[in-house]
Amino acid sequence: MAVHSTQAATNTGQSQITRAGIRHLAGNIAVALLFFVTLAPSNLNYGSHLANWIWLIGGALMGLLMLIRIPPRTSAITPSTLLATGVSMVVPAMMRPEHPSHGLLAAAAVAVELTGVTLSQVSRLYLGRRFGLLPANRGVITYGPFRFVRHPIYAGWLTLSVGYVMAFPAIRNGLIVFVTLPFIIWRSLQEETLLAADADYRSYLVRTRWRLIPGIC
Repeated sequence: MAVHSTQAATNTGQSQITRAGIRHLAGNIAVALLFFVTLAPSNLNYGSHLANWIWLIGGALMGLLMLIRIPPRTSAITPSTLLATGVSMVVPAMMRPEHPSHGLLAAAAVAVELTGVTLSQVSRLYLGRRFGLLPANRGVITYGPFRFVRHPIYAGWLTLSVGYVMAFPAIRNGLIVFVTLPFIIWRSLQEETLLAADADYRSYLVRTRWRLIPGIC
């Protein structure tokens, strides 16, 4: 009888692990599809301007990384984290290539965009399979760009967005960046609150003072 009970418990545990794995994989695919779907209309409408392709490639890489991320140790799925993350993702996708700049401003815009996308994508590569959207602890990364600021991906996004506004200096695009920035900061604070339960992250906070821009914030 004890043998049967032990076997049943083992089977139940394996079944739960399998269901959890399926849910995790389904979640990864769903979030990745969100990135790819939002890129589709941009790809059709943005033409061949280099600034657009920089923006699109960054979003495509995010979608690919979402497919292979590992399950978190802990996570925060609340109305506030969903709101902060949702606005941070959806609102920037509303920027449009209206009234392109020319000359030196256009060249500077591409340089700024390249800097931003390089910083954000290199940071994502350092995170590797730990990359995610909602606040979660998939392990603390303290090397690479994370040695200098606590949220280099957000810093790269901000730089990329400023470059995009320089390339297409429409009021709409500027307002979108202005509206999104507080939600990016809110999202970073939510992440830090969750990770502060990890002793390694508390040590990291002491060593790395700056959140987004060294010497400023």
